[in-house]
Amino acid sequence: MFDSGVGGLSIFNAVKDFLPQENIIYLADTRYAPYGDQSEAFIIERSQKITDFLLQHSIKLLVVACNTATAAAIQVLRDNYSIPIIGVEPAIKPAVEKTPEGRIGVIATKATLKSEKYQRLKARFAENASITEKATPLFVQLVETVAQLQPQHIAEIKQELQIFIDQKVNTLVLGCTHFPFLNEVIAQIMGAEVTILENAQPVAKEIARKLGDNVNLQNTARQLTFYSSNPAAAQAKFNLILRQKVNLLPF
Repeated sequence: MFDSGVGGLSIFNAVKDFLPQENIIYLADTRYAPYGDQSEAFIIERSQKITDFLLQHSIKLLVVACNTATAAAIQVLRDNYSIPIIGVEPAIKPAVEKTPEGRIGVIATKATLKSEKYQRLKARFAENASITEKATPLFVQLVETVAQLQPQHIAEIKQELQIFIDQKVNTLVLGCTHFPFLNEVIAQIMGAEVTILENAQPVAKEIARKLGDNVNLQNTARQLTFYSSNPAAAQAKFNLILRQKVNLLPF
């Protein structure tokens, strides 16, 4: 699986727990994070380069653990590679199911919100829903660079969420894999009456479904391998999120 940075570790943690005997390779394209500020052509190019690299490790399934890369590149990847490829996308469908007549908020990267894939997702599942959207690169920056949130960071997060508070949303969709790492603060700011949706568990279940009979039930000494395109910049954050010293290899 890959992401622009550490955000996809929210997916990694769910998959690691849900499929405890599978070997997992995680690659963070840290040098070019965040993808939300990159062009679609650049994201496609990086996604293909990363996929080529991961295929050298005999992977049987690829997870694009990044909403922005999923929106920009997953169809190109599926058109050009034969292995199963699973992406992540904002949880619009479950949000509408939970809030059929209410107000939904979607917070994501700018690239995700303007993508054709996201627009098709809305048209398919939320044609009649009341949706408030906001792009925030701040959340990605905080997750990638801040070891511990300070009061000024929490104030900045609240300012970013104010539009959803003002609109009195019933459900808030976290449309970026980085954002679940801020879930506790977001929940405190939004209040207990607001449902917060992210997609780590659904992705883990979809992986198991896709693998079917190919799920590894025998491996008792699985390997977890980590790469980064800028290991020096990413090492401390990997250690913090995974709560252990990680051998972060260069990509």
